[in-house]
Amino acid sequence: MGAGHSTMTGTPDSLPETPERGGAATDLLSVVLRAVRLSGSFLFRGEFSSPWCCAAEDSRIVAPFLLPGAQCLVFFHVITEGRCWAELEKERPVLLGPGDVIALPYGDAHALSNPQGGKRTPFAALLPPPPWPEPPRVVHGGGGEVTRVLCGFLHCDDALFSPVLTNLPRVLFVRARPDEPSWLELTTRHMLEEASLRRPGGACLLGRLVELLFVEVLRRHMEELGEHEIGWLAAAKDPTVGKALQLMHADLAQPWTVEQLGKCVGLSRSALADRFRYLLREPPMQYLTRWRLHRAAQLLRDSDQGIASIAAQVGYESEPAFNRAFKRHVGDPPATWRSGARARALAVPEN
Repeated sequence: MGAGHSTMTGTPDSLPETPERGGAATDLLSVVLRAVRLSGSFLFRGEFSSPWCCAAEDSRIVAPFLLPGAQCLVFFHVITEGRCWAELEKERPVLLGPGDVIALPYGDAHALSNPQGGKRTPFAALLPPPPWPEPPRVVHGGGGEVTRVLCGFLHCDDALFSPVLTNLPRVLFVRARPDEPSWLELTTRHMLEEASLRRPGGACLLGRLVELLFVEVLRRHMEELGEHEIGWLAAAKDPTVGKALQLMHADLAQPWTVEQLGKCVGLSRSALADRFRYLLREPPMQYLTRWRLHRAAQLLRDSDQGIASIAAQVGYESEPAFNRAFKRHVGDPPATWRSGARARALAVPEN
């Protein structure tokens, strides 16, 4: 199940002006995620016995069947018992154990197996025909060692604009901490109970737990980032670039320049630009433009404000300038996009 995207875990030969790591942007993740609509769905419980190997198709293929109208899906698996290998093209196979979580932000095609390899059986071939009044239970394998897995997905709108969803690794692995039970472990345990008990309102509650699980995975991944990793989460954690991001996000109407941002965070213009490019693979002003358009799209979709008012809120001095920028990045002028976005929202069912 998945759409390809380049990994953000590579390390360049040199690191421009590396300051000490710190918690520069504790709330920045919340700011960005509040501007992205996440809609979670619990898909099925899997009980697999070795030998087994199951494959998930690219999400661009399965999205129309799982959630009509959706284009961007994030898939996840939680291992509740046993172990299995997770395999993704061009990535090193990873062995997962009880309590571990794997999330695929771009819905890439992947496989789970125990032992590694073997003939792949599509997950879709094991599921009963939809609609499912409740999450189905899938049993498959050769009768050996048992692995139990919770599987689900999230629908994320506005992924075209979101800096978080376009700057993540292709795969996020979060390891369980048996000696240090956390909110993540408690959430997965709650999900397992809800999936098993089939209580009234369970499907809705499971969907919300999926959303919370994804946020916790992002937060845990951010906490565990190494010193030389890159991407949006690493940038948000960086003491200087993170502060620059906070300033941008807090006041989109401000006519920011790289020089002005550099003065605010204690770096020269060139030093901030270099470090920003290193972590985010784009210049500061290009990032700012993308986020301004993301916020504008949110206001177009969710409010009845006039286009001129929205343009001013996101830092454009005139409505024509905003119209040109929006059409250049999105393909449609704001008014046309607003009509289409509202029609698409009606086409995607809620939990």
